[in-house]
Amino acid sequence: MTELYTVERANNFIAQAKEQVNTHYRPKAHFVAPVGWINDPNGFVFFRGEYHLFYQYFPYDSVWGPMHWGHAKSKDLVHWEHLPVALAPDQPYDISGCFSGSAIVKDDTLWLMYTGHIMREDGTVRQVQNMAYSTDGVHFEKLASNPVLDEKDLPEVIDPADFRDPKVFEYDGKYYAVVAAKYRENGGCIVLVGSEDLVDWQFESIFLKGNAEHGIMWECPDFFQLDGEDCLVMSPMQVARDGLSHHNINTTYFMRGKVDWETKTFEPHTIEEVDNGHDFYAPQSMVDDKGRRIMIAWMHTWGRRNVTKELDHQWAMAMTIARHVKIQEGTVIQTPVLPALTTSVSLDDVIEQAIVVDVTNPEQASFELQYGSDADAIRIRYQQEENAVYINREGLKEALLGEEKIPVIERGVAVKEAVVKELRMVIDTHSIEVFINGGSAVMTSNYFFTPATEPRLQVLSGNVELSGFALS
Repeated sequence: MTELYTVERANNFIAQAKEQVNTHYRPKAHFVAPVGWINDPNGFVFFRGEYHLFYQYFPYDSVWGPMHWGHAKSKDLVHWEHLPVALAPDQPYDISGCFSGSAIVKDDTLWLMYTGHIMREDGTVRQVQNMAYSTDGVHFEKLASNPVLDEKDLPEVIDPADFRDPKVFEYDGKYYAVVAAKYRENGGCIVLVGSEDLVDWQFESIFLKGNAEHGIMWECPDFFQLDGEDCLVMSPMQVARDGLSHHNINTTYFMRGKVDWETKTFEPHTIEEVDNGHDFYAPQSMVDDKGRRIMIAWMHTWGRRNVTKELDHQWAMAMTIARHVKIQEGTVIQTPVLPALTTSVSLDDVIEQAIVVDVTNPEQASFELQYGSDADAIRIRYQQEENAVYINREGLKEALLGEEKIPVIERGVAVKEAVVKELRMVIDTHSIEVFINGGSAVMTSNYFFTPATEPRLQVLSGNVELSGFALS
């Protein structure tokens, strides 16, 4: 018998269970749910003067389960107010999970577009697209006409079992969504669908078909125009290593190119990893009231250890810090969206704090930093001769390995500029995000120090200058 999940049941459970979580590793400045498991950010949108973040959510355990949509809002992207669960898998068209999707504002109404996951009794899977809306931004009603897209709308070459994660946008007076899909003979692609009113949807085109080297499946696409370029961001699965890139079994691409709106196809001319650390997947972006393109991602990836579940802390996973994304002199730049940093902190003892550390390299030479203790640490180094920055987790007592055939202990990124002049590091309880040379490259990695560790930041080699500021 299928278990019955409802919004009411989820909210009642959260109210009771949230007091039972162990807060030891919970971040201070990164988003985390009140209890339970989270993964992909969904429905990231600016609505009525506030940032709204929805997310894949299973409140009943700190593992992936039948997906709900959690919901929170913020005025500054650092401090979040938890709101009631927005969606639960309570209808035949989403009975096995309300999978990822997106949001858009139309006529002061907040609309959600999401994937309904359906596990049939015979073991087959179908994924369909659904709509819900809210006039108050808190309580949502699903359309009676759901699903708005299903397998009958797809060309025969597309596998209806892998058709998910719609990202809705408006272009030239019409609504569109890019949707991740899979060819029956294997391989990822992006489908474009369209609507005049967000209610009636039609298949438009195969927006982009992947090659074998681009992974077996794509997830969580995001299309937008940025500084005069057409951009497509998505997360391919099982991409082969290429130099310093794609060491994680699943990664995220930032593609720049051009859309032919006559054929409704996208032609990429540049493909690069969004983040070269260990833990970054399924980002989603939006434009705020300042005109900024803001991106946030799941600060983890599939197939890795779930430490807080192993420790029975009653919660698992977090989001990255929000990032302002722009294209500057032909380079994608990501900078953390942070409040004013006015309180200096000592880097000799930063336990239970979220901090921002600025590293300047006056001699523009190699250096190595260690965060943690001598017996339990994560290391960041710059190799001048290779002009590359690395994050190394070999020194952690809690090894964070995954499904990769070659263990991913160290990640690196080649620096676009002639030398590393500066780093900005956002450090928060169990994660570090390293923004290189003003954000032309970024690396995000998790760590879980053992309880006895009192972390500090020290310079192991080189001559760099450090300044730290409180974030939490």
